[in-house]
Amino acid sequence: MIFAIISAWLAYKKAKAANRNAILWAIIAAATFIGTQLIIQFGFGVLLGLGINFLGWSESILDAYVIPITILAIIVSFGSTWLVLRYLDKIPEEDVFVQPPPPPNFNQPN
Repeated sequence: MIFAIISAWLAYKKAKAANRNAILWAIIAAATFIGTQLIIQFGFGVLLGLGINFLGWSESILDAYVIPITILAIIVSFGSTWLVLRYLDKIPEEDVFVQPPPPPNFNQPN
């Protein structure tokens, strides 16, 4: 949870420096960190549950793999949050507008 708060704070600072919506990017960074962990752990939980039900794996396999799955989920969460923060490092390009030519003046004497 601490790392989710730190990633939100870093995203807030980077987004504010790049003139982006800082609060939205802070929420995105925290949700990325937490959401990645939930998706990884849920996916492995489903995989192990299917193995227990259909392949006859022992139910103690859940206890055996809880720490490696958690470590993998944390590492992937750091990676995904790093990608969000790296995206925020890019300064958005501003469109360059070319001035149109002045309108013709038909009331000038030749």
